[in-house]
Amino acid sequence: MPESRHPDACRIGVVFIEAQLTTLYAYASLLSDWIERGAPPPDFAKAQTLLARKHSHPEAHTHSEDGTPTKGSPQEDALSWPSFDTADKRIAFALIVPCTNAILAVAEYFDIRRLSASRAPEVQFLMRLRDAAVNGNTFSLAADEYRPHAAYAGLIVDDTLDGTLLFSDGVRPGFIEFGDTVGLLRYLTKLLKSMQSAISSGDAG
Repeated sequence: MPESRHPDACRIGVVFIEAQLTTLYAYASLLSDWIERGAPPPDFAKAQTLLARKHSHPEAHTHSEDGTPTKGSPQEDALSWPSFDTADKRIAFALIVPCTNAILAVAEYFDIRRLSASRAPEVQFLMRLRDAAVNGNTFSLAADEYRPHAAYAGLIVDDTLDGTLLFSDGVRPGFIEFGDTVGLLRYLTKLLKSMQSAISSGDAG
């Protein structure tokens, strides 16, 4: 397990989070154009150019359901855009996935580097968002369960959130929005930079 009390853990973390932020900004730009066009279902046929870019050879690595190798490639199920009856539901679906991915990625980095043990309220906030994200976008917070204080910018995770949504599903409100995800990640980069400076100063002393 990598040692967290090393400036590289913080430095690499900053680079990692900033990459997530850049991707979220790019996605938000594309999504804004999509929303202005009425949020139409995307044409998945246009994805084939990028899907064709791969180094693997699936036809040489195929198995039946019981694990027995087969000679031919199984037919892949075609994906389609989910059917939503309102624009709010379509937009919510499009927003949840990138935010959830960023939260899971950064929380995993904090776990691997043992940074998640920090009692900084914003770090604990990130980890509770992670828990909700992997629980079907829903908080599960028992009233008698001990949890370190988890807060960010006036938002507090406590047992009153039990059973509520992390992100809106287009019908019910969510605890946070796209911009909150970006704001939290930006704050965490500042936190890691300050931790890196403190560790480096301690080593120098």
